[in-house]
Amino acid sequence: MKIWIVGGAIRNYLTNEKVTDIDFVINADIKKFAKKISKNNIFVRDNFIKYKTISLIINKKEYHITSLRKDLIYYGRSAFVDIASSLNDDVKRRDFTINSLYLDSQGNLIDLLNGKNDLIKRKLVFIGNPIERIEEDYLRIIRFCRFSGNFDHKMSKSLQKEITLRVHKIINLSNNRIRDEINKILLIKNCYKCFIMMTKLTLDKYLLVNKKKYNFSEIASGFVLNKFEIINFIKLNAIAVIQDEKLDLISVIMIHLYGENHIDNIINRFDLNKRKIKFLHFIKQIINLKINIKYDFLVSHSVRKKQINILRLIWKLRCDINLKKQGLFNKDRIPFNWYKLAILHILSFKKLKDIDLFEIKWPIFPLVREEIMKSKKTITHDQVEKLFFQAEDFWVNKNFKSSPKEILKFLEKS
Repeated sequence: MKIWIVGGAIRNYLTNEKVTDIDFVINADIKKFAKKISKNNIFVRDNFIKYKTISLIINKKEYHITSLRKDLIYYGRSAFVDIASSLNDDVKRRDFTINSLYLDSQGNLIDLLNGKNDLIKRKLVFIGNPIERIEEDYLRIIRFCRFSGNFDHKMSKSLQKEITLRVHKIINLSNNRIRDEINKILLIKNCYKCFIMMTKLTLDKYLLVNKKKYNFSEIASGFVLNKFEIINFIKLNAIAVIQDEKLDLISVIMIHLYGENHIDNIINRFDLNKRKIKFLHFIKQIINLKINIKYDFLVSHSVRKKQINILRLIWKLRCDINLKKQGLFNKDRIPFNWYKLAILHILSFKKLKDIDLFEIKWPIFPLVREEIMKSKKTITHDQVEKLFFQAEDFWVNKNFKSSPKEILKFLEKS
């Protein structure tokens, strides 16, 4: 049996990009291979074995193994496939020349379609007829947009028209495949170029439509964001915050692209978990507060003054959604970092560039529970929580400069 590495791993290596997923092809029957490998206590995922492909899970990493294959009949995403006898047959069913490179077990590069040269020239070239490649798998429309972020493609008007006529077919793609591809797009340095290509092909209108819930009224008008600098700003400044909060770029960025009216469609299309759903509904709640902000809010102030204004704005937002008016801010179920992400929806991010928004921390409140309880002879838990809220409100409105003595004096009068 012979084995080759194929596709993206080679492309990324040759372009000095991070190699993540590694796909292999073998010149053997995949069923026999799966049966043999499973005897070595390696977990085999064979959901797609009818397409001559399996996945091996080794040390929590997934490796895709596929027989050399050729399409007999294709229909949309699915196809009747058969084992191919050579790389020449296998390469014909791939999408772009930049993904048509093979590496054998001795480290020899096999380039049947001049893919390396296209890589060097940053050219994005379909293998064979572009429309035939797309009709084999409509995910290739999204992949075309993804690769256009890093590679040049001079798309003719006729090709643009032909792709646009077929773009609605992406509604038949599974949520998993859509999510995986959008995740990859968001990781690209120039991902804004990918989104611009999506708008050219009207793909943005169908991206959130799930075939199981297909309704023409659900088709979006497209991206509401036409200046994509906010995406780069988030990727450059907020990645650590997003990871710390167990969110992801999809849950944070897609609402910027589509707006709060499409939150439910974003949740459904990308199968978001409960935490991400809660985050998106929080963002919608903040947007709908429609807080009036003075025009000079972040103008003609020192960086520290601007940061204090931001903190006071966050406190106002917190007060508006904390209906019970109880407790300390750092004990809330809504994390402070979520407010910082929400501010990007109510303030111009250009005005936030010089204040290190995502480095701002909520100041440490100078009083502890025992000190507040001592100030009252008899007091219930709820009363303590309300006093905490009042004390923190007083402290915030004094620009976080009040001493414990000043706060206690205020509480005595309340």
